[in-house]
Amino acid sequence: MEWIKEIGRLLLLVALQVLLFDHLHIAIWGFPMVYILFLLNLSPRLSKWAELLIGCSVGLLMDVWYSSLGIHMAACVAIAFIRPMLLDNMLQDIERIKDRVMGRTIGTAEYAKCVVLLTVIHHFIVFALEAWSWSQWWIVLLQTLISSTMTIIILLGYDRLKQ
Repeated sequence: MEWIKEIGRLLLLVALQVLLFDHLHIAIWGFPMVYILFLLNLSPRLSKWAELLIGCSVGLLMDVWYSSLGIHMAACVAIAFIRPMLLDNMLQDIERIKDRVMGRTIGTAEYAKCVVLLTVIHHFIVFALEAWSWSQWWIVLLQTLISSTMTIIILLGYDRLKQ
């Protein structure tokens, strides 16, 4: 029954991304991608292959919507691959977390570090693959900085409201 709630949570985040956050952009520079919250909040008890499969599925879902030819899938799989290692290095007692990785379960500071690092990695991969050239590397960095800032503010604000 828990997996039905998780699928509902994913569909809600995708709907919010498509219907609301797609319209909250700053020209071509800032584009919040809040759907990654689903991947950031996954239980640390998931096996690594399951986490990669979920990351692949979430990215594929977004690629289908945006017609982006695997860009979101690559970024989602990358953060799904990095997240378990990051959590293992950041948290000494990760075994005590049973449900989701959130500010109230791992601590606000640790959660904020996780969100910032994984969001920047995700956004950098998305914009670097979208540009497909390093001739305008400063645009990739600027888009990553502005979009990551917008996404991080939204995700940490949401986490703060949930506490």
